[in-house]
Amino acid sequence: MSVTVKAPDPSVLDSKRHQEQKQNITTRGEGMRLPALQACEARTRVSVPVFVCRVPAGFPSPAEDYLDHPLDFNELLIAHPAATFAVRITGESMTGIGIFPGDIAVVDRAIAASDGAVILGILDGEFTIKRYRRRGSALWLEAANPDFAPVPIDQDRAFEVWGVVRHVIRRL
Repeated sequence: MSVTVKAPDPSVLDSKRHQEQKQNITTRGEGMRLPALQACEARTRVSVPVFVCRVPAGFPSPAEDYLDHPLDFNELLIAHPAATFAVRITGESMTGIGIFPGDIAVVDRAIAASDGAVILGILDGEFTIKRYRRRGSALWLEAANPDFAPVPIDQDRAFEVWGVVRHVIRRL
């Protein structure tokens, strides 16, 4: 089986193609639709206070007595700034693990995909986010929704891992 598993060249975020992708969705080849890629940049550091105590929902607490050091979202979400980008989620194949349409997935290209990792990949010219599964020489993509069947990857399919999903951001 000959399957390519690699992350894209780090220059992809600065390329002309990326600039087109940032303008929402672009078409390439035979109607391939590419989602908008969003570079993750730490332009300014913004810190928010973090409380050490656990806060139960619905029960008031004098939390100011438990103020901890400030939390920097850049440190929390971006381990490898030059290799990190974000994509907006469409579809419902990963709802079983809490990834919903409209969420923003933070993808790190510096991390190698391992069995069980949630990855952003290109399968037969289409972007997809699925759980990466490998047992011996068998490779497949697994959804986190029983309505979607596993997708076997064999030598007849074009497949490439673009990065590992490290975080998902959702607005309430």
